[in-house]
Amino acid sequence: MLVSHRKKFIFTKTKKTAGTSVESVFEPYCLPEGTWKQTHYTPERISADGIIGYRGDGGQKANWWNHMPAELIRKRVGDKIWNEYFKFTVIRNPFDKLVSGFHMHWSHVRQQNFSQKFKAMTKRFVGRAGPIELVKGNNDIERFRSWIRAGGMVSDRETYMIDGKVCLDHFIRYENLENGVREVLLRLDVDPSGCVIPKFKSNFRKSRTPIVEYYDAETEAIVRRLYAWELNFFNYDLK
Repeated sequence: MLVSHRKKFIFTKTKKTAGTSVESVFEPYCLPEGTWKQTHYTPERISADGIIGYRGDGGQKANWWNHMPAELIRKRVGDKIWNEYFKFTVIRNPFDKLVSGFHMHWSHVRQQNFSQKFKAMTKRFVGRAGPIELVKGNNDIERFRSWIRAGGMVSDRETYMIDGKVCLDHFIRYENLENGVREVLLRLDVDPSGCVIPKFKSNFRKSRTPIVEYYDAETEAIVRRLYAWELNFFNYDLK
């Protein structure tokens, strides 16, 4: 998440939407001019110019972090700043986001060492395994469907809703990311001509199988039920 006092904006970070890449574009306006350097991970950074939330792989306690709920951001910046600043995020078709989320989780499973595999086996034995630890199948599509049936989700509604209502001013669509980022830069009175969106965490999904082929009738129905609001509000569908 980002807060810029210089450009008066707040960015809330959703999951599996190139959020780290988008943060990298807007981070320079949250720090004193000339001090920003592009990094994948970053500690929590707070200055008179703004706030950059902690972005890492755990291990640091922070008051501000990457996927922070909008309600908590509002509470900490205060109503005056929250109401005055331009608030935006990136959204993505849930059907696509779930496939991306599965591949990320499954890549971590494939990289487990013996100790981690033994721990996962123990959790399955005592009935405490999570959806990714219950995955079965001979290929990515079978494993993905197994994950969905076991309860696999990518949940981030709290980053753009408060008390069940949309609380942001603008949504960049993942499928039109470059144009969406440039549109926001123009709105913030920033020249977008030199904008380059870096690619972070884009190597989990190797398959180019069309999204629609990942789903059967059962898993499609599960997603339509769980993400009915997103599909309707953002006009997304399985295609």
